[in-house]
Amino acid sequence: MLRYWKIVAGLTLVFAAGGVCGSVVTHQFIKRGVERAMNFDRWKEGIVHVLQSKLNLTPAQHQKIEALVDQRGREIRGTFSKTFSESGHILVQLQHQIDKELTPEQRAVHEQMKRDFRAHLKKRFNFDLPQD
Repeated sequence: MLRYWKIVAGLTLVFAAGGVCGSVVTHQFIKRGVERAMNFDRWKEGIVHVLQSKLNLTPAQHQKIEALVDQRGREIRGTFSKTFSESGHILVQLQHQIDKELTPEQRAVHEQMKRDFRAHLKKRFNFDLPQD
């Protein structure tokens, strides 16, 4: 058994490397999918394209469905906007509550964490947390 330790170690390393690579690729794939799904500027175009390719819509159907998708898309965008805004207010309230429990040194670190988080939200989702 001891003479096969190099094979066992090699297989373990290959398995671990595959797991790490698979995790990274999966994370990137999901991240890109969510970013595309949240891009409402291209949402209508994507939905209509899928429906057209799968259902072979007539020109009249295409026109009516495009109008429906456009209308509902605006509603969905408004709902997402409202939800993001409400969630942002809740998150800011939570941050203030956490600040009350921290020492002055911890609050200084937490302030930097909050600034970094705001920058991340702005960069990733073009979303600004409320200043409350």
